[in-house]
Amino acid sequence: MSVITFIAYGTRGDVQPAVALGQALHQRGHRVRILAGTNFADWIRQHGLVPLPTQIDMQALMASEGGRDWVEKGHNPVLQLRIMGQLLEKHGMQIARDAWDACQGSDLIVSSFTSDVYAVGMAQKLGIAHVSAPLQPTLFTSKDGRTLLNAPLPNRISWINYWFGKLFIETAAWSLYGNIANRVRTEMLGLPAQTRAENREDRRRMTIIHGYSPHVVPHPPDWPANFYTAGYWFLDENGQWPPPGDLLNFLSAGAPPVAIGFGSMTGRNPQKMSELVLEAVQLSGQRAILLAGWAGLGDRQLPKSVFRLPSAPHGWLFPQMAAVVHHGGAGTTAAGLRAGVPSVLVPHFADQPFWGQRVATLGVGPKAIMRPRLTAHKLASGIDTAVSHQSMRQKAAELGQKIRAEDGLGQAVAWIEKAL
Repeated sequence: MSVITFIAYGTRGDVQPAVALGQALHQRGHRVRILAGTNFADWIRQHGLVPLPTQIDMQALMASEGGRDWVEKGHNPVLQLRIMGQLLEKHGMQIARDAWDACQGSDLIVSSFTSDVYAVGMAQKLGIAHVSAPLQPTLFTSKDGRTLLNAPLPNRISWINYWFGKLFIETAAWSLYGNIANRVRTEMLGLPAQTRAENREDRRRMTIIHGYSPHVVPHPPDWPANFYTAGYWFLDENGQWPPPGDLLNFLSAGAPPVAIGFGSMTGRNPQKMSELVLEAVQLSGQRAILLAGWAGLGDRQLPKSVFRLPSAPHGWLFPQMAAVVHHGGAGTTAAGLRAGVPSVLVPHFADQPFWGQRVATLGVGPKAIMRPRLTAHKLASGIDTAVSHQSMRQKAAELGQKIRAEDGLGQAVAWIEKAL
């Protein structure tokens, strides 16, 4: 039996795929430990995995002044990196210390974009295997150049995208975590400091298993042999969640509604966002389910055509919807695509604009509406398109069928066991 440690700091959309992959490895006889925010500990334990101690609470962090700034201003790549840098200056070394403690006694470390930079040194010091399991593309190539930030560059110009990715996106991880990585190496691990290029080469030698569908982002033919695209890692919790009776009554009382929620995107004024969403629902003429999320969306008197739900397993809820409206996080995007219904994305920051672009390019949702440009009329128009556009609905159904036929977990487990 191998001991596998996941470094899975992030929001629910970052942690849930790690829990799904951890469960699959646990069923293969491995002992799986997950380092995530303290707010996820009980949930991780419920799935038979070991939550590791940390002083970081991701929900509290997102609700802090810095977290709210990140959500409100993250659509600007420069501001996004600056705010993220400020958060890491305050919390970064504590995160790294918790990660180093977590990795003791491990046979393999599984990290991702937010931890790869310093995790490579930890794996080297311990002399153990190391796998990266990102939920987004991590390497920019000339044949399939993509930008994960909302850059003002048309994706059809692949060489521009290639060099933009090389010079900016691929260096973003080092820009954010390089100082922490070198402090970890020199202060904690007794290893020499690295340059950006040295760290990048170490990371490129890792086994990198991308947790998204090749039907959504095709695997580039010029990626290295140690880069894999497995498929999505879904955690099905339907049997553990009894739906409330009033929700079942609402669903049966009319046409399929539209699910609307922005997950962990807190923002500074959830009341204003609630008013905008409710106006859009009224303009669209649709029924809706508001997923409150961490921001408490919809905490007010609601019309009979709108039902407020604190949370629900996306695997249970989304297939019953006419469409889903969300922020474009990797996990929520995956759930919407698997459900086979159109998605309307309202990206806030980070990789969310990229997923909004992919959804529109694949024809399974209308053009994404960036959060600063969101209005009730634009959202109502997006909802109307998603509900009424028959070709879009057909494409969404076909893509959902392809995703449901994949075995992303099985593929990833096989590659991880090969790395072991």
